[in-house]
Amino acid sequence: MRMMLLLAATSLTVGLRLHGGNSPAPLTSRLCVARSGCILARLNLPPGWKEVTDADSGKPYYYNAATGVTQWQVPKDDSQFAATGNGNLRALTPDCTWKVKLDLKAPDSASTITVTANLRFAEDQGYEPPQGFVRVESCVPDETLALGEQKVRWALSEDPEDRKDSLWIWGLFSEPLYPFILFEMELVAPLAFPEEGVAIPAGPLYFQVDHRRKDGQVQLGEGSVTYKQVSEQNADLVGLSQFSYAEPVPCGKIRFLDTAQGISKGIF
Repeated sequence: MRMMLLLAATSLTVGLRLHGGNSPAPLTSRLCVARSGCILARLNLPPGWKEVTDADSGKPYYYNAATGVTQWQVPKDDSQFAATGNGNLRALTPDCTWKVKLDLKAPDSASTITVTANLRFAEDQGYEPPQGFVRVESCVPDETLALGEQKVRWALSEDPEDRKDSLWIWGLFSEPLYPFILFEMELVAPLAFPEEGVAIPAGPLYFQVDHRRKDGQVQLGEGSVTYKQVSEQNADLVGLSQFSYAEPVPCGKIRFLDTAQGISKGIF
């Protein structure tokens, strides 16, 4: 009886074959044993998507029955970036597209590489300080920055060096003052400079940008760009234990072209 069940299960399972090594085969080309849990709805997936287990590798991939799309990457829910029709208002909302210019410079280079990009923000309600999601819509040169929703959320900040510091708590102002917006964008590949061996490494770039509000609208100005260089440090005098330290390395500046010119440098 056990052998018959095994043979039945084997006959019902059709292995996954990749098309070009990048995408899973369509779900219609495979059958799965129901009791194996091969096809399961994944919590928090966007509507229409299911998580499916590859019978050969055991790894999950994702299938959309409505579109027929299959992919290895976890699909993201972009509903928070749906426009609401108020694009003329400068705000941290999906309706507003922000044009930015990055002037990037490696520490050991005399050259500057310029990258431009279009960004959109979406606020996640119910947080203080305000925070949310940032999405890179496009960039030039192409494939310099990772497109789509970025891995780390943006946040407004009063003092990036002391997150607990808060002027408004002491009753000085009727509402919080957040003079900075902090966010990250992903550098797809090392950004090479003319000097031999000089590059900004791939990975997250960190931004601290001036943030103001005037007449009910948001103003974003200029700010610093850094990446982090990880090094091992001794935790004691004799070097018996160590810890990893991510040191910020300045690598340029960013400018929000739509509002930087008119932004006030003072917060009072």
